[in-house]
Amino acid sequence: SPKQSRENSEMWWISLIVLGVILLIVLVILKMSIFIVHQAEGIVIERVGKFQRILSAGINFVVPFLDRPRSFTWRQTSIGADGTIMDNIQSSVRIDLRESVFNFLRQEVYTKDTLLVEVNALMYYRISDIKHAIYEIDDLQGALSNIAETQMKEVFGRMTFSEALESQEQINEYLKGNFTQYFQRWGITVQRMELLDLMPKSGTVEVMKRQMIAERSRRAEFIRSEGQKSAMKLRADGRKIVSLNMGVADQESLRKRSEGEAFARVELARAESTSLEALSTSAKQDGSSQSEYMVAQRYIDLFREMSDNAEHKHIYLPYYIASMNGVVGNLETAFGRRGPQIDTSPLVPPSALAAPTQEFQDLD
Repeated sequence: SPKQSRENSEMWWISLIVLGVILLIVLVILKMSIFIVHQAEGIVIERVGKFQRILSAGINFVVPFLDRPRSFTWRQTSIGADGTIMDNIQSSVRIDLRESVFNFLRQEVYTKDTLLVEVNALMYYRISDIKHAIYEIDDLQGALSNIAETQMKEVFGRMTFSEALESQEQINEYLKGNFTQYFQRWGITVQRMELLDLMPKSGTVEVMKRQMIAERSRRAEFIRSEGQKSAMKLRADGRKIVSLNMGVADQESLRKRSEGEAFARVELARAESTSLEALSTSAKQDGSSQSEYMVAQRYIDLFREMSDNAEHKHIYLPYYIASMNGVVGNLETAFGRRGPQIDTSPLVPPSALAAPTQEFQDLD
């Protein structure tokens, strides 16, 4: 009947609705009881508000309606393609266990030389203990920022701006050690620290430029002075070596010349001795003596020099030609033949001989 057919249709729709609700409840229960965790992720499960366990990678089952995941709020730092740093605040039940970047916001610190600079640093970290990261600290991001600000002021307050520029590696290692000590109890492992920017305030830039120019000028003058000093020292050493070598060379040359002169004198003496021996032998063969030959030769050389230098002057010799004739006459054997008779008359006039001076008498 139409009424029974209508009742059957209503029952069928009611059954279908009930089945759909049951399926929906089952799906909700399955969704609440099954969690698929990716690798390098973690989920904190609380049962009735109390920590229960941490879900590891893979498929995990929990008690529905009693076990609930704990939400975690975190500031995620990312670096864009153009090098800009972006911070995003996100809240999720899935906690990333991979190495992440935490950007410490710019802060102003004073250096030892009372210079105000802006410091921006990056921290590469990894969450090693999810339970401590969630339950040991209320505001983890604020705690990290406050400790970083305190440590930055402490480390930069101990050094000047120039020392800070030269010691960035030491600063990174110092901050890493201190942050590891503070953050380890919160389940954070610091991998490394990097100072991203260290910039003085705009009002001190010009002063620093002038100081840098003056410092570089001073260093240039110092280097130039050191170069001139080294050059003078090298030139002095070179002159010293040259003088020493020249002295050694002069000494060696003098020694060589002395040896040469000594050898030449010895050879001249030998030659003269050989010549005298030959003359002596020749004179003995001719029946004359060597002394008479030498005296005669010296007399002849003397008269030759006197005649060459006379220059039309009268030369008066306090000497009788007869005595010279006696010396030369005895050398007849030396000349090999008897020459013509020499006039024994005196060369000076009788008047000059009549009154000889005392000097001529002495010479006679």
